[in-house]
Amino acid sequence: MGLSTVIVDDEMNARENLHLLIQSFCPELEVVGLAGSADEAKILIKQYSPDVVFLDINMPQKNGFDLLEEVETKNFNVVFTTAHSEYALEAFKADAIDYIQKPIDIDDLRKATEKAMRYSPSMDDDSSTANNQITPEDEMEKISIPTRSGYIFIENKDIVYFKANENYTEIILSSGKKLISSKTIKRYEEKMNDKIFYRTHKSFIINKHNHMVEVSRNGGNLVIMSNGHEIPIARRRVTDFLKVINRRA
Repeated sequence: MGLSTVIVDDEMNARENLHLLIQSFCPELEVVGLAGSADEAKILIKQYSPDVVFLDINMPQKNGFDLLEEVETKNFNVVFTTAHSEYALEAFKADAIDYIQKPIDIDDLRKATEKAMRYSPSMDDDSSTANNQITPEDEMEKISIPTRSGYIFIENKDIVYFKANENYTEIILSSGKKLISSKTIKRYEEKMNDKIFYRTHKSFIINKHNHMVEVSRNGGNLVIMSNGHEIPIARRRVTDFLKVINRRA
């Protein structure tokens, strides 16, 4: 038996389409109920105590966030489904494990299902998260920076961010020092440890593990780093970035 699942969406076609996609591509999930409103969903959640709730955000009368506030015991994982990308940050603040934009892509649905399996208490397995855990070795791993006289080797944890500057790359260190490399930022992206670093923008790669302090939407989508510098998040990367930083170890 798969993880018990409830689908909540005020549009009947959307509910039935998601139900069909789950039946066809996600055998790990077992849909036990479909709800067309927040009030219907509350009844189903109380009745079935589902493992997973696929929840639309924009619904009349009460939206998806209203529903979560009204549920007394939230012992299920939430996957938000919506046509509106501007809700991404609020969705992850509500502790959702994933956020899928409509029309629903099968690959996105599969990834959400894998997260639901990984995060479900009934499927708990220490080994399932081992590959995502950051070790001291990851932090102490060194990146080589070419110089005129040779190379400098810098540990991952000491790098705050990379910044593209035409065909060069600036490497900003936690010490306050700035190095200039003749390698392009793409070359660094290809070799970086993605447990530690993330490319938020065509011109920036940040150390999300050691030096990310805050994500802000004041004046745009920004990451505040440990040195106080504000790094932009490209609009097309916002949803994926929020998924990455909210991924549970």
